[in-house]
Amino acid sequence: MQKREERLLLASILVLLLIGAAEVALGYFVRSIGLIADGIHSWADAAVSVLVFAGIWLAKRSPDKTFRHGYGRAETLFGLIAAFVMVMLGILIIYESILAYLSPVEILNPLLGGGTALLAGTISLIVALMKWRLAKKTGSEALSVDAYNSMKDGAASFVVVAGIALSSIGLLFFDAVAGLIIGVMIIVVGWVSIKESSIVLMDGCVCADRVRGIFDLAQKISGVKKIHSVKFRKVGRGIFAEATVQLEGGISVSEAHRIVTSLKKMIMQQDSEITRVTVEIEPHQVSPPKAQ
Repeated sequence: MQKREERLLLASILVLLLIGAAEVALGYFVRSIGLIADGIHSWADAAVSVLVFAGIWLAKRSPDKTFRHGYGRAETLFGLIAAFVMVMLGILIIYESILAYLSPVEILNPLLGGGTALLAGTISLIVALMKWRLAKKTGSEALSVDAYNSMKDGAASFVVVAGIALSSIGLLFFDAVAGLIIGVMIIVVGWVSIKESSIVLMDGCVCADRVRGIFDLAQKISGVKKIHSVKFRKVGRGIFAEATVQLEGGISVSEAHRIVTSLKKMIMQQDSEITRVTVEIEPHQVSPPKAQ
């Protein structure tokens, strides 16, 4: 499955570089700041895809003496770096668009400029859909970020089409407005990606439903008196779960092992995203009868 991801990302990088080159060249030719901004945006998206590709490639490495849990979080780390690149790009595009807004110029060939942006947007949305479907299948955080990035790229191109269309009827400043909208879109998507990646890297997990599911599951297993300290953390494409269980006092070590093994198996069967379960055992303390 990762081979498919790598092939898709490499194809995406090539397509983005070609789209960016066409938009920048034609943007200068027709004097459209919106089209130039969208072309630069495509180049930056290619850079983001390169980072995502590097993260997926690094995540495949086997555990070693330094990274004994493996390199699974490399995808999340590179996704975070990609999100920061997006935000910086958005700020740059906003700056250039403001300058263009203050000194608007007439677009020389609106039909050529608008047609180029329309084609670029359509291609970007097709690529985004392919990435999104694959990210859902594989659970890749970084590929999911890149899919959002491609969706944003496609939407931005359609904004450019609208800006060029309005500029062609005399509202010259709308081409710069299109650039401003693109810049804001980039920053918003980048910020959301930064937030999601940061939660994962800080060992956070919005997993309230998973916690309840494990509590309900533990109640069905004979010998388990109580389960507590349930924790989750996302590592690469899987989720690691930790919990402490109280077992009936007086049972043998082999019986305790059987119960814990059964619990682990049922947890992973119930939730396919959970790839590792660590369970700590403690005896169930029975309160002594009160003195009469």
